[in-house]
Amino acid sequence: MTLHRTEHGAWSPTDVDLVLALLTVHECQYGIAFLDPAGTITGWTEGAHAVTGFTADEVIGQAFAILFVPEDVAHGQDLHELNAARTLGAAEDERWHMRKDGSRFWASGLTLPMHDGERFHGFAKLFRDATHLQLRTLRLENEAQRLTGERQEHDVFLATIAHELRNPLHPMRLATRLLSPPTEPVRQDQAVKILTRQLALMDRLVEDLIDMTRAGQGKMTLVYERVDLQRLLQDTIDASRDIAETGGVTLIGVLPPMPVVVEVDPGRFQQVVMNLLNNAIKFTPRDGQVSVLLNVDQSHLVLKVQDTGRGIGPELQPRIFDMFTQADGATTHRGDGLGIGLALVKEIVSLHHGTVEAKSEGVGQGSEFLVRMPLEKPTSFDVSEHPVAAPPS
Repeated sequence: MTLHRTEHGAWSPTDVDLVLALLTVHECQYGIAFLDPAGTITGWTEGAHAVTGFTADEVIGQAFAILFVPEDVAHGQDLHELNAARTLGAAEDERWHMRKDGSRFWASGLTLPMHDGERFHGFAKLFRDATHLQLRTLRLENEAQRLTGERQEHDVFLATIAHELRNPLHPMRLATRLLSPPTEPVRQDQAVKILTRQLALMDRLVEDLIDMTRAGQGKMTLVYERVDLQRLLQDTIDASRDIAETGGVTLIGVLPPMPVVVEVDPGRFQQVVMNLLNNAIKFTPRDGQVSVLLNVDQSHLVLKVQDTGRGIGPELQPRIFDMFTQADGATTHRGDGLGIGLALVKEIVSLHHGTVEAKSEGVGQGSEFLVRMPLEKPTSFDVSEHPVAAPPS
């Protein structure tokens, strides 16, 4: 069935009657309001009542603006819609409208001018509640934004890992040149040290990437052993001395005098300490200091790594342990690297049922990282047999 307009481009009362007849079977889904030329409501259907909550007695005699949200009324959108309908012959619109209870609904509507022969005598406003469609659109837009953000993070990740893997290449090329004259042992020894150090950096980067992938898939597990905590910690500190000395940073370890035996995954614990030390050394200028302080109480070890480096700005502190945080060019210049070291620290400490936190008075004020872990393997939950799930994004 086809609806026709009058020769003036407006709708006749007969057309409106036909529209009403067609909508009868969906009277609770569609509403129709009739207005006089000034925009005062003169007619109201049961469908309009069902959609808005207003009864006919409550709206007849009221201005059309009663259906519009306050900000649209302030911009004259109610009058603009009527003017567009009269000028163009019809005005289609989608916008938020008001219910009787003050809530809002997304309305999809059509406003039509009505003529009786040559005489214009008002408007008919046909509308339906399309809030579910608008909310679905918003959800899709949010999902699209989320996927775009993930793609951008992925691009940053690829660009940064390429940069990180390229960094060791220059000193390694230099080392190969130093190795070329076989009769100069001193230069050869220097070259071997450079190659060893740079290969260790690349190896650690690759291992961290693999471990974060395991954590994201919930496949990282722990293998607990009873170990001498001081020896384990001292070995890790000693392994970091070469990097500290190369950067002109003093590395100090302060450990308890009495032996402390703990149950941890020794390899993972060393990863935690090594990443914290590398992070501290990396952002501490020449002639600065990095210290490691170990304390124990009846149930936990408390490890504190302090530095006199660049510090952490307040905008960065809440997300310092998030993946890619250091790749965002923060004002602390903690943008040199993938930002996975501290994220991995958090994952491993959490697997041990421990906590880690970062403190800083601000940029240029140094940093402090505090790790607290149980001295014994938790008995209520077998971590080694139940890998953690990936953290929410």
